[in-house]
Amino acid sequence: MKQKRDSKHRRAIALAKTREDFKCELCPNDTNLHGHHIIDLGFGGEGEPENILVVCKPCHDKIHNGEIKINTFDYR
Repeated sequence: MKQKRDSKHRRAIALAKTREDFKCELCPNDTNLHGHHIIDLGFGGEGEPENILVVCKPCHDKIHNGEIKINTFDYR
């Protein structure tokens, strides 16, 4: 079951979407945008805009399927 994010995380995702002008950071798509935690919360990532990658649903699915790799080292 998908976890519901608290208000801090929802705000961080909203701020990241604004930062990226409501466009996917990996392709030109500007619809069905998600916030992907660069460093997962379970590994100490924070619910801050700096830890959020704005991606469309297809790119988000590719990240979670291992088709797109995100180098967390670039974001530390």
